[in-house]
Amino acid sequence: MAKNLSGDLTVASANRLADGVVVFLDDKGHWTRHLEQAALARDKRASELLLARARAESFSVVDPFLVAVAEDEQGDLEPISLREKIRVSGLTFEAIAADAVRYA
Repeated sequence: MAKNLSGDLTVASANRLADGVVVFLDDKGHWTRHLEQAALARDKRASELLLARARAESFSVVDPFLVAVAEDEQGDLEPISLREKIRVSGLTFEAIAADAVRYA
């Protein structure tokens, strides 16, 4: 995958208030769990507008922010930072949630 290390490509992300799941703002202004459905900003000005839009739609999420992503030739998105790769995978959250259910 060709990396865009400058972080020019961004998506808006947050955690859903109801359950803490990582979500992304899509083009319709809805929060989705799927990174591939996220609205993509391709420059600094578009990123600023995307973040403003995410904050305006933040009634069901906690503290929206921008995530730098890379896009491959097929248009698939992947976060650049390790932290965001872990957030997107959901592995740590799902493991904690599974333990919480088991011990509840």
